[in-house]
Amino acid sequence: MKIFVTGASGYIGGSVAAVLAGRGHEVRGLVRAPAKADAVRAHGI
Repeated sequence: MKIFVTGASGYIGGSVAAVLAGRGHEVRGLVRAPAKADAVRAHGI
C-alpha cells in the first residue's frame, strides 16, 4: 500500500512511518525542516 505521512520527522509520525515501512508499505513522508530529511531517508522513507 502507498502511504503518505505528514510530520515524518517528528516523534509520532516518524515512529508510524518506520513501522509501516518495516511492514513493507511504500511510505512517503513530509518534513518541515530540510535538515531532518536525511534522518527520515535513513528509515527508507
